[in-house]
Amino acid sequence: MNIFESVPNFSTSDENIIEILKGIITSGGGTFLDSTSDRDHNRSVITLIADNDRIVQILFDLAKSAKELIDMEKHRGLHPRIGALDVLPIVPMGNSTMNEAIEISNKLGYRIGSELGIPVYMYGESAKIPERRDISYIRNMHFQYEELKQHILEEKYKPDYGPAVLGSAGAMMVGARNFLIAYNVNINTDDVSKVNMIVKKIRSGKYFKGVKALAFPIKSKGYTQLSMNIYCYKCSPINNIYNFIDSEAKGMGFDIESSEIIGLLPADAVTLSLGKFIKADISGKNILEYKILGSYGNR
Repeated sequence: MNIFESVPNFSTSDENIIEILKGIITSGGGTFLDSTSDRDHNRSVITLIADNDRIVQILFDLAKSAKELIDMEKHRGLHPRIGALDVLPIVPMGNSTMNEAIEISNKLGYRIGSELGIPVYMYGESAKIPERRDISYIRNMHFQYEELKQHILEEKYKPDYGPAVLGSAGAMMVGARNFLIAYNVNINTDDVSKVNMIVKKIRSGKYFKGVKALAFPIKSKGYTQLSMNIYCYKCSPINNIYNFIDSEAKGMGFDIESSEIIGLLPADAVTLSLGKFIKADISGKNILEYKILGSYGNR
């Protein structure tokens, strides 16, 4: 029995809807791990794990409920999106393989497309078209649900599964990928253009490998959010990214208000960043709880 993680992104911040989705996970035999919601983005991220016998049905049921509960015609939020259940990644864990995750993602994409009538785009390791490995080829700040509705009949936007028709549930991106860390840094300025200068440096690849970044004005809190997906946390440790942004912001006369992790992250991402910060070789062998769990696990 192999275990897979999934981190579905929903275009809602409605607490009642999130509770319904949590119930689907647990009743389906999966394990709910975490959820993060943001009203400015009007978006929620749920983290769950399930074995290979249950993962497809659980995620299909989540997609079905999202279609019933979230109306993209009424959705407004800062984060780019094309669907009610916007992004649906499958992440292999433990002895699970990427090939198994790809197989699961295709089974899921086919069912969602054929049974729910939702257009599905395969991304990441599951991409059938090389350009679609990157989510931004289909969805970005300048091309979202509203634009896709106008252009879905064009060859570039032909779905991998499901009809080339966009209903109120929108479309969905499904794919297998490795661990990703979603990390936001909030800078105490409302000048998004200044923060975008930092974004361009991060995205250039000159300073960091495997990091995507966007800037959002968080008017309700009076700051600008530099939102990142870190695809290679070993290449680009979180502390290095934070220090770079802090230095760049201070050079413009701004400070970092706060930073936040969205969802969960691997333990070695924490030990790696701490080790870099205090210039020490830290790993799981230095963590008390790991030693205790390992000791009990070997009995």
